[in-house]
Amino acid sequence: MTARSSLPSRLRAVLLPLLALAVLVQGLLAPVPAEAQPAQPVSFVEACADKSEERGRLRYCDAYFREGLGPQADTVLYLRDRITTLRASQEVNAESNYESFLTAVAIVAFLSIATMVLVTSERRISGIAKWSSVASAAAVLVMVAILTLGWLDKYRAEDAAMLELGLLRDQVEVEASHAIASGRKLDEATIRRWTDRLHEIGIRFASNYGAASIVPDLDRFTPQN
Repeated sequence: MTARSSLPSRLRAVLLPLLALAVLVQGLLAPVPAEAQPAQPVSFVEACADKSEERGRLRYCDAYFREGLGPQADTVLYLRDRITTLRASQEVNAESNYESFLTAVAIVAFLSIATMVLVTSERRISGIAKWSSVASAAAVLVMVAILTLGWLDKYRAEDAAMLELGLLRDQVEVEASHAIASGRKLDEATIRRWTDRLHEIGIRFASNYGAASIVPDLDRFTPQN
C-alpha cells in the first residue's frame, strides 16, 4: 500500500515542475502584442502616394509630417506654406517683368526699323523726314523707359529668389523627413538655420529688386506678398 500510494505522489512531483516549465516557455515565446512593438516610420512615398501621382513626381504632403513629427509639424508646415506662397508670387512677377521687357524690346526694334525705312524713303517722299524723327525719338523714349523701370533686372531678382526659395523648401522637407526616418525630433538649431536662411533670401531679394529701378514699386511689397 505504501508503494502504491507513493507512486501518484512521485508522478505529481515530476509533472508539476514540467508543467510550470512549459507555461514559462510558452510565455517567453508568445508574440509581442502589436501595441508593444516599436512603431516603424511610414515612408513618405507611401503616405504621399496620391499627391505624387497627381503631380507626376515624388512630393511630400502635410499628412506625412503631421504623423511623423506630431506638434513639431506645425513649424515645418508653416515654413513650407510660406516658402511656397512667396515662390508662387515671385514666379508670377518674374513672368510679368520678363513679358514687359520683351514687349519694350519689340517696340524699340519696330521703331528702329521704321526709322531706317523712313530715312531711306526721304528722297522719294517729301515731308517724311519729320516722321522719321518722331519714330527715332519714340525709340529712344522706350529705351529710357526700359532702363528706368528695370524690367530685366527685376526679372533676374525675382528668378534668383524663386530658385533659392525652391532649394530652401527642398532642404526643409528632406531634413524633416530624415528626422522622421531616424526617430528624432527637430532641434532648435535646425529650425533656426531654416528661418535664418529664409531671412537672408528675403534681404537679398529686397536689395536686388530695389537696385533694379529708380522708380519705387511699392505694390510689390504689400502684405499679401
